[in-house]
Amino acid sequence: MGLTREGYRIAVAGAGDGPSGVDEVYEHCGLERPLARLAELAGESPDGFAVVLDSANGIMDAPLAALGIPVLRADPPLLTDGRTTARSLAALGRSSPEALTALPPDGWTMAGREEGIAAAEAACGPVERELAEQGLLLAGGGGAAPLVALTFDDGPHPEFTPQVLDVLARYDAPAAFFCIGLNALAHPGVVRRIAAEGHTLGNHSWSHAYLPDLGPVGLREQLGFTADTLARACGSTRATRWLRPPYGGRSPELLTAVAGSGLTTVLWDVDAKDWSRPGPGVVAERVLSGVGPGSVVLMHDGGGDRSQTVAALPEVITGLRRRGYRIVGLDELLAARPVRPVRPAASS
Repeated sequence: MGLTREGYRIAVAGAGDGPSGVDEVYEHCGLERPLARLAELAGESPDGFAVVLDSANGIMDAPLAALGIPVLRADPPLLTDGRTTARSLAALGRSSPEALTALPPDGWTMAGREEGIAAAEAACGPVERELAEQGLLLAGGGGAAPLVALTFDDGPHPEFTPQVLDVLARYDAPAAFFCIGLNALAHPGVVRRIAAEGHTLGNHSWSHAYLPDLGPVGLREQLGFTADTLARACGSTRATRWLRPPYGGRSPELLTAVAGSGLTTVLWDVDAKDWSRPGPGVVAERVLSGVGPGSVVLMHDGGGDRSQTVAALPEVITGLRRRGYRIVGLDELLAARPVRPVRPAASS
């Protein structure tokens, strides 16, 4: 399964040959059509069937697991610039299955790489502090004023994003939506509504990629394709200034490259973990018990069934306001961040 600027590609490789035929093309559409085709192919393969993805494709693993289709992940250095085509992934599955990582059905795209990911994030401290002081990174928390920003990842979704927008309109609350480019390509009308109602649009990569795996070309495509798609949906030439790396995945090199492109990285300090679907009451309690001045709250409007998030949102908003918090946009939260005094230079 590969990805392009226009959508999805499927190539098939049998046990003893290369990819058969030309890539099957699924453009300007949601996941439903390519998923249906993969389910059909799995049903036609009595001797076993698996889908090979790479770490630049985090949009497909959960839906495939829900269908009971095994997923194999190709990692660097098997990839070119952290990305590759459907045909080359299919060929890898045929020729080098032992080099691929089988994802557990209840796992996540980067399963098995947790130690390396944690080490990369731990090394980010000095760069994060420097970028925060420059206004190029917003991590959340540690503020002085009782301000909170609500953020939603993985949309736009044709059903759940409009429901989230309805709740926000009812309570006159702003939010930021970090959009996956492929979803924005499939649902430009939802993107237009987000912008028209005064909410912030953010970049969440083209395909929910683990960005530290990408070289310069792959990173430029993941972020540039998404920025262009969001701007085109809104009829604008202005690209969003905000980025949220999928999984919060980052390295010092990635953060530096993102800042060099003029984007501000937005992380979070309160995770509702609504993707686990623990019930609307639990989602709301996780947010309300975790917030503090300057918090950035992470929730989701896409990537699965987000009905519990929609149901929890009224209590989140009213509960925050009862506690004295004002819900603001990212610009206002960033402007209100504490500024550390500059230390005087040591005398020579």
